[in-house]
Amino acid sequence: MGLFSRKKPTKTDSKSVNANEHLIKVDTCFSEPPNEYGGAEPLENITSEQYDIYVKLLNHFNAEDFTLPVNTEVAKDDPALQKSLSEFEKFWLSRECLLRFLRAAKWNFNDAVANLSETMTWRREVGITYSDSNFENKALDPDHVSIENETGKEVLLGFDKHRRPLFYMKNGRQNTESSYRQVQQLIYMMECATTLCPQGVEKLTVLIDLKGYKEPGIISDKVPPLAITKLCLKVLQDYFPERMGKCLLTNIPWFAWAFLKIVYPFLDPATREKAIFDEPYDKHVEKKQLDATYNGYLDFKYDHKVYWPDLVKKVDELREKRFERWVKFGSKIGTAEWDYKGDHDEIKYPVDYRNVE
Repeated sequence: MGLFSRKKPTKTDSKSVNANEHLIKVDTCFSEPPNEYGGAEPLENITSEQYDIYVKLLNHFNAEDFTLPVNTEVAKDDPALQKSLSEFEKFWLSRECLLRFLRAAKWNFNDAVANLSETMTWRREVGITYSDSNFENKALDPDHVSIENETGKEVLLGFDKHRRPLFYMKNGRQNTESSYRQVQQLIYMMECATTLCPQGVEKLTVLIDLKGYKEPGIISDKVPPLAITKLCLKVLQDYFPERMGKCLLTNIPWFAWAFLKIVYPFLDPATREKAIFDEPYDKHVEKKQLDATYNGYLDFKYDHKVYWPDLVKKVDELREKRFERWVKFGSKIGTAEWDYKGDHDEIKYPVDYRNVE
């Protein structure tokens, strides 16, 4: 089906909620997929040529004199405002991270260096380095963006059959006026979503519901301004590359179709390929992992006072646990997420491991 071909809209209102004995009451996110979905697949092999490019990129960021600007406004030739990598930044530069940026750059070394350097500088600027000083930038505090999610317009709940976290985006539950804080909320939720990716999983399944909801606190179901949308797309496409596994859009009103036509030129080809329009969510997600609003079995009613602190706590604990395992395995750039997301004692994929086909 083409991007702007319209199906009969999928019904996802209260009348379609699956009201039977299978309903499961939940009010918090899941921190791991069901055991029956299996375990982690081994690292995917690459070609010998790709491995050589990977090693070159690894060595570039491993150089003893490597520094980055403290924010995107700093002149790159001003040594006073260039700082070495923090321990957490080295932790973030996993084998899989380097490979994600290489794939996004189509294995062009110079493009990967530029994109990854820009992303790390941006992460310093927006406050997600998780360092004590955050390079003198204000850290992105979940308390700061908490108000943006009081109506549950962005929710992490469940996993698909590929063990990918489900990220619900519900524009029709908008509770605030347009501002940069809405972009900050997306950044924070993407950090949470990627942290919830279990061992062997790098991608997310995004579920976008454009239905207008009429509940206390909701002020608008209109699409966001183009400027905010473009900022959000840049965050998703440039700073979280190779993270989109699938994007399902439902309940698309006529004005949103018009908006999608405007936004379409700003989508990169990879993102366009992942978009699926007006198909039932339960065609792609098992009911036991799906919100009952979309014909699943999860009887989920968003309660911000319950959901938000639980999400923050679970994500912080996961991040800290993995950082401790990274330290245990040698504190090296290029350590595999596969290893520090597991619970095994011996490292399986050392930094110099050749995952060559």
